[in-house]
Amino acid sequence: MDFQLTDEQILLRDSARDFLRQEWPVPELRRMLDAAEGQAASAALWRKMANLGWAGLLVPEDDGGLGLGMFDLAVLMEEAGAFLIPGTLHASGLLAAAALEAMGTDAARQEYLPAIAEGEIKATLGVYEPGSGWTPMLLAPRPGATATKSFVPCPAEADVILFLNRSGGNSVELSVAREPQIEILASIDVTRALGEVRCPAQRLEAIGSGTIADLQATIDRATIGLSAEMVGGAARVLKMTVEYVKSRKQFGRAIGSFQAVQHKAADMLIEVEKGRTGVYYAAAVADEMPEELGRAASIAKAAANRAFTQVAETGIQLHGGLGFTWEQDLHLYLKRAKACEVTYGDTAWHLDRIAHGLGLS
Repeated sequence: MDFQLTDEQILLRDSARDFLRQEWPVPELRRMLDAAEGQAASAALWRKMANLGWAGLLVPEDDGGLGLGMFDLAVLMEEAGAFLIPGTLHASGLLAAAALEAMGTDAARQEYLPAIAEGEIKATLGVYEPGSGWTPMLLAPRPGATATKSFVPCPAEADVILFLNRSGGNSVELSVAREPQIEILASIDVTRALGEVRCPAQRLEAIGSGTIADLQATIDRATIGLSAEMVGGAARVLKMTVEYVKSRKQFGRAIGSFQAVQHKAADMLIEVEKGRTGVYYAAAVADEMPEELGRAASIAKAAANRAFTQVAETGIQLHGGLGFTWEQDLHLYLKRAKACEVTYGDTAWHLDRIAHGLGLS
């Protein structure tokens, strides 16, 4: 596998970085922390990202998208994670779009995918249920009178909420939730919303079907995208920390000149590169060897979990008391890291999955 970025991917990375630096600076990010202004700020950013084609990056050209691959998406999501953008792009352009592409009927694909790709509608997907953990086979075989989905990303902003329910055995059904009830969950990450969504079973309109394997493949692709965001966040924390230790002086010297600080910064760099390597490997596998997708996604997530949490914690340590203050942006990255660490499975879950796949557990 060649992890060298193509000229087109370098252009995508650089243009995304320049766009987000201009359109989503820290003052805009902090507008998300205000309930009254947060939705307006997120909606404005969404419209601009959609105009760039980001929402349709993975959507096939026949369905109105750009038809690019997971490696291209990873490059984009790394930049998105560096600027802590809201979760709408992940929820709609990746999670919901992947489910529709894999399991939607032709009619459903024609109805929703072009609109998602154009940014005309925002979609999200509910998979997990209270008590199911992160294992799809633990979902209830059939929904009861009311279907309930937990940890649904950005449900309040979505125009369309999709559900994936087991319909018996290894089969799953993709449905549109009509008139859902949404409860926003308390989260450590104040920049990204999660919700619990309930919908009466009779108000679920089936628009596709598949298998548990199709469902897991959809989640694995979303996991790679989230891992790329985490690596981008870790890289941004490293950059912020290096800039700080080069300017902060103690005992008449920049603290970055002390060997102990240099060692910690070097460890941060190593973690970022390890995480990036895991993500790029998984993205390449998704494009070239989909039969290995599950293990690759777990490798990426385990590496990204370690990279983001350790880099964020060390970054705050090297900022000293300043790192804990509300005015310092590092705490936003640490909170994002802690929330992402458990999303789609924590490190222990993914390592166990890898071991099980290798026959070691």
